[in-house]
This record gives sequence, structure tokens and C-alpha cells, in this order.
Amino acid sequence: MVDAKKVKEMVAKKSSQFMGSVAGAGKVSPHMHCRICHEPISIKSDPRVCKKTECIEKNEKDEKNQRTVRIAMFVFFGL
Repeated sequence: MVDAKKVKEMVAKKSSQFMGSVAGAGKVSPHMHCRICHEPISIKSDPRVCKKTECIEKNEKDEKNQRTVRIAMFVFFGL
């Protein structure tokens, strides 16, 4: 037969080890990721892109395309 007390002790031991490893993994500083290249960037960066010129240009192009599509939808659907 299985000893219930031993099983409970083993489960408690394993769960405490798991929770300890999860708590220790939280040492990454808060950050966001660039929308284009997914590099870690500061939380305070307003347009969510890094400082690479390719990313800045692609983000500007994407924003322009989104504005154009939004306006076209308003005209098309008559909202």
C-alpha cells in the first residue's frame, strides 16, 4: 500500500521546489519589445520601437498605412 503521509510530504516538497524556482526566475527588469524586431526596449519609449532606423521607418510606414485603411473604411462603409 501507499503511505499517504509520505505522498503528501513528497508533493509538498516538490511544490515548494517548483515555487522557489518560479520566484527566482522573476529577476528580469520590466521592459517592452520593439514592434518590428522584438528587441527589448524601455517601458518609457512612446512609439514602441527601438532606435534602429529600419524599425523607425517601418513603424512610420505601418502607421501611415493604418491611417489610410481606416479612412478608406470610413468612406466605404459611410460611418
